[in-house]
Amino acid sequence: MGNKKKEEEAISINQNYYVTAKHKDLIIEKGDIDAYKKLDIAYLEEPFQGEFLYYAMIMANKYDHPQAYYDVYLLLVDIYRKNINDIDENTANLAIEYLLKAYNKNHHQARGEVEDYSIRYDKKTNRKQIIKMYKSWQ
Repeated sequence: MGNKKKEEEAISINQNYYVTAKHKDLIIEKGDIDAYKKLDIAYLEEPFQGEFLYYAMIMANKYDHPQAYYDVYLLLVDIYRKNINDIDENTANLAIEYLLKAYNKNHHQARGEVEDYSIRYDKKTNRKQIIKMYKSWQ
């Protein structure tokens, strides 16, 4: 029953490819970058990538992975995609924190955003910075 359940939990990327619990285990236990990339691709097809946030945080916090820092930032902001004005200060602070961590790791997209929008960590303005960036993307 254990194997059948794991197969049912697989995420389909396309007809011939699945991401399984094994990929998730490799991320958690070893910080496997290939498994993380495959899971990222799999979650692109999902309307809400909330579960992927968990794996992105593990890769960022435990394995110091630059892409994961950036992914955490994007996923936190994406929660409010229907109305960015609803983003709360704590989430905005956390999103900016992860964006700046990605920036400090020379992540190319983070560098562009931080430099283009002159992003600085400031609890008084982080929410406004997020809203300004998000609205410019639309």
